[in-house]
Amino acid sequence: MANTITKEAEIISDVPHAHLSRKSGVDKGTLLGVLSGILLIVIAILGGGAPEVFLNLNSALIVLGGTTATTFIAFPSKKISMMIPVIINAFKPEVYHPSEYVEEIVDLASLYRSGGTKKLETEEEYLNNRFLRNGISMVVDGYNSREMHEIMDRELFSMIERHNAGQKILRFIAVQAPVFGMCGTLIGLIQMLMNLDDPSSIGPSLATALITTFYGLIIANLVITPIVSKLNTRTESETMLYKAIRVGILGIHEKANPHKIRKMMNSLLPPDQQR
Repeated sequence: MANTITKEAEIISDVPHAHLSRKSGVDKGTLLGVLSGILLIVIAILGGGAPEVFLNLNSALIVLGGTTATTFIAFPSKKISMMIPVIINAFKPEVYHPSEYVEEIVDLASLYRSGGTKKLETEEEYLNNRFLRNGISMVVDGYNSREMHEIMDRELFSMIERHNAGQKILRFIAVQAPVFGMCGTLIGLIQMLMNLDDPSSIGPSLATALITTFYGLIIANLVITPIVSKLNTRTESETMLYKAIRVGILGIHEKANPHKIRKMMNSLLPPDQQR
């Protein structure tokens, strides 16, 4: 069984805390980035004069309408409706700090070695992390190492698949917004060329042509693409967390020395995060 733990320790990972509470609020970095980006663009527009030119309903309808329509065509409406909490999650603070949970896993290991299953079962209900709670539950219920590894592996794979599914929709939106921006540009140019004999129509048509592209680029590059990158980083953090929990759970199951479990977990963390 010790070989199982050693094998798990070779995987890069991260860990949770039994009695730690999840952080709430807003990720200041994400919020500051969005607001500062919008503010700088607005300042540049105001500095150039005639800011009302950048408010074009036709351009907004082309970009938002086209992007929304193609998204609903490409994906089930149920999955699209689930994107709102996914996007909100990108603005929440980071909650997956494996180093914060090393001592919690070590405490559970010590408890199991001294008090057995009864003591571990008492602590189970206080665990906030679902993956950790399920792992401790399997220890209490008497699963063997192979069964625990397989179940936790499937849970990890399922989590990654769920996250990737949401990010896939956002990536699609990030591609479609500039595409419909170009579509609006073509519409505006066509309208302008068809009415060259009417000088009063050239300005509005050309404005629609250029501003539509502007809207598409802003939506894709200032909003959607950064959110996708943030969510991808969160997925990587949670994946590492799950893998580290698996190392700790198998160590608890095998009644390994708590100091040994701590060292194996620390070996998975960057030097500045080790406990």
